[in-house]
Amino acid sequence: MLAKVLQHIRFGQNNAAGIAVLHIREHEIQLLLQPAEGKPPSVQVQPVPQGNWQLAMQDILAKVNKSMALTLIIPPTMYQIIQLEKPAIAEQELLTALPWQIKDLTDIALEELVLDYIDLPAAPGQPAKINVVVSVKSQLQELIALVNRDKLNLQQILIEEWLIHELLDYADHAALVLMHQPDQDVLLQVIRQGQLQFSRRLRGFNRLHQYSDSELQQGVFDNLLLEIQRSMDYIESQLKLPPVRSIHLLCSGSERTDLVPLFHQAGFGQVQALQLKPELQWAAGFDVNEFWPAIAAASAGGEPAV
Repeated sequence: MLAKVLQHIRFGQNNAAGIAVLHIREHEIQLLLQPAEGKPPSVQVQPVPQGNWQLAMQDILAKVNKSMALTLIIPPTMYQIIQLEKPAIAEQELLTALPWQIKDLTDIALEELVLDYIDLPAAPGQPAKINVVVSVKSQLQELIALVNRDKLNLQQILIEEWLIHELLDYADHAALVLMHQPDQDVLLQVIRQGQLQFSRRLRGFNRLHQYSDSELQQGVFDNLLLEIQRSMDYIESQLKLPPVRSIHLLCSGSERTDLVPLFHQAGFGQVQALQLKPELQWAAGFDVNEFWPAIAAASAGGEPAV
């Protein structure tokens, strides 16, 4: 992701002795190190002082071995996602045409626009759609300059929304994953056979990790259930997908108690805390709610961007 269009930047070669994943969040930067040769993985957290992520980046990048393949995960504040009908042009021409297709749908200036896309399934009788992720070129270049200053082996830049499918084994039925991180809107995704089918942000729930049980029961939780049910109805009636049979929950934030019993009490018995697929048992000792993007990115591997 973002690899197709960053071809003007020379990324490192993938002859790495392990994987490093650096995840930029609102108030901290997480670093997951997965050395080669059977050494145990580890995670570290670097606070972001007063929003100065550049300073925090410098500190935490110093902890990365120069021979590791490095992946960066950027937060939603650094990108936008736009859904539109897929233009009926050749694939090799699509990335060239997309900036002109979306220039009026984003506040990023055309000369600063960097983008990538993924295909979405088309509803029967409807045109194919794509999700386009757009970011600011100068901001990404600033990130890459920090990495290059330390002569690190940058392989790819990812976004949170396109990572969750790496964590679970998915059967033929549609699985719904509900994710929340502090100060972010809840992210709801439906995945089938390992592919993203539907994605939306649920507005108004960015404090989900802070609500007490009494606050949740004063309408917040009912509103969340309503939005989940609407999404489930939509994928069946409009996308013609099989019914959702499993709902997997990831709720970050140390203040949040387990939400699973509340879902069960409300009749959503298919809700469960997300469990990593067997191949990711190397990460079982980490707090999955907190570190899932980094774990997913490490699972995706370090494919070269050019």
